[in-house]
Amino acid sequence: MMSMYESFVNLLTNYCRQVGYPIQIEKSLQDSSEDDSNAVKIFVSKYKDLNSISMDSIAHDVVRKIYFAGTTKEDESPASVDSFLIDSNGYWYFIEFKNQYISSKKVKEDCVKKSYANVFWLFKILDELQRKQLFSFDAYSSCTTEISPFEFVKKYCKFILVIGKDKVDNELNRIREAKKAKMTMPDSCRFLRKLESYVFKSADVYSADQFDREFVKKFRYS
Repeated sequence: MMSMYESFVNLLTNYCRQVGYPIQIEKSLQDSSEDDSNAVKIFVSKYKDLNSISMDSIAHDVVRKIYFAGTTKEDESPASVDSFLIDSNGYWYFIEFKNQYISSKKVKEDCVKKSYANVFWLFKILDELQRKQLFSFDAYSSCTTEISPFEFVKKYCKFILVIGKDKVDNELNRIREAKKAKMTMPDSCRFLRKLESYVFKSADVYSADQFDREFVKKFRYS
């Protein structure tokens, strides 16, 4: 039986083909984590290299070409996170890799901008498919009654920020310890608290090593 992740890959792959921009939408998490400016992968797994949906590829090579036809500039693409996964419990993960310290203003601004933009344009695609009866949020939820897109995001979608191992500092460690102890998070991660309050079911941060050990190692598609 096909997993929810595999079904979603097929759904978006067919969509890209139907709108005239057939692309390979999957990349490994490791490839998706590449920091192009420094030609280095932020994340390399000791356990397994998961296939994931490259939201950057869809944003640059499909969404931009549909809604901003004629442009040749990559920076005119809608903002997007690096990777997307659906696990065996039906949770959707929007994953962003950063080779910068969490205290960086750019990290905070990028995470907020990419989260809002990516949810918007992805759910715009899903709304289009739903109108054509090719997709249903109900099919990806455990709800017994019809669920709206906004309810779906808050109930099933999670945001994960992964910081490169060379950018781990005391602030990141304090955030992780506070989260583990279920204490109030430091002000430095206020942007994650806002994302969790306004958009997602949860918003979390890991170092690359923690992400590998606590998320990737345990991850199951089905």
